[in-house]
Amino acid sequence: MERRKLRINGHSHLLPYPEEIPQFMKDKGIFWVDKDRKFMLQKDWSRPVTDSSFFLNEKLEWMERFKIDHAVVLNLSQLYGNGLRLEEMKQALRFQNDFNARIQHDHPSKFTCGFVVHPGFVRGACWEIERCVEELGMSLLCLPTHYMDTIGTWRCIFDEENEPIFELASKYNLAVEIHPYDGEKFIKLENTSWRFHLIWMLAQCADAYHFLTLNGYYEKYPNMRICFAHGGQLA
Repeated sequence: MERRKLRINGHSHLLPYPEEIPQFMKDKGIFWVDKDRKFMLQKDWSRPVTDSSFFLNEKLEWMERFKIDHAVVLNLSQLYGNGLRLEEMKQALRFQNDFNARIQHDHPSKFTCGFVVHPGFVRGACWEIERCVEELGMSLLCLPTHYMDTIGTWRCIFDEENEPIFELASKYNLAVEIHPYDGEKFIKLENTSWRFHLIWMLAQCADAYHFLTLNGYYEKYPNMRICFAHGGQLA
């Protein structure tokens, strides 16, 4: 009998339950989920939680029901840290990474979970990569297509200043998921009709891919395995 192939969800997200999110994140307007689990929120932003399977126990039930063997859990885009003060950013990203590490540790056969760093602070980003790989056993690095640097300028992730990050990713043979976010903050168009998801996320990926190839990073860092979320099959 032919062995059944694994069914893998390659682009998944998990929300913490409301009670798992530290109070400081709500107090600072960074990120939280309402007590009824109907909305994820930031200070000036909200988005409906469209299905209960965004939460762990419900996700496991959903995977069982649809015979999905494994899921790749990417970091929440809302916790990439753009525009936050340094200490707030560090705490928010560490919460996200520790949360994902716990999910992977508790359910290794079901989830491969990502971790995130902020490329605007390269030295700290490298320390967090080392912590997540060596202490938490993680192997999927999530990076944004674009980020805000320390003087408020938006930059592409494949910038020469970030080469220490790519060097570590290649050293550890990491899978690297490039995810577009915050486009509406530097693309001055009205956010209607899902244009940032349907059009500008692909454009952000194309911009990042342009500099990935232009700078020859696929040759310079051969063990850094890259794919693009929302990238229209860019690889």
